[in-house]
Amino acid sequence: MTPKRNAAAATPLAGAAPSLPQLCSEAADHVAHARLALFDESYDTDRALRHLDEAIDCLRRLLAHGRATQANGANAARANLRSA
Repeated sequence: MTPKRNAAAATPLAGAAPSLPQLCSEAADHVAHARLALFDESYDTDRALRHLDEAIDCLRRLLAHGRATQANGANAARANLRSA
């Protein structure tokens, strides 16, 4: 039994970046799919690895978003200091 995903709900609008909850949910879905691929009758390691690669990609995008947010916050703080 594999979890079903609502593709319309999981896919962001064209040109829009996925939200943090969407990225977290997508990563968790991929980990769940990988687990199922290993523990169902087929024991499909290739499918499990593909899902784990996708989960890692989601986590990298989360990290990039966090770093960008942190950099934007630091730039805004510097701008506020210059204008004061």
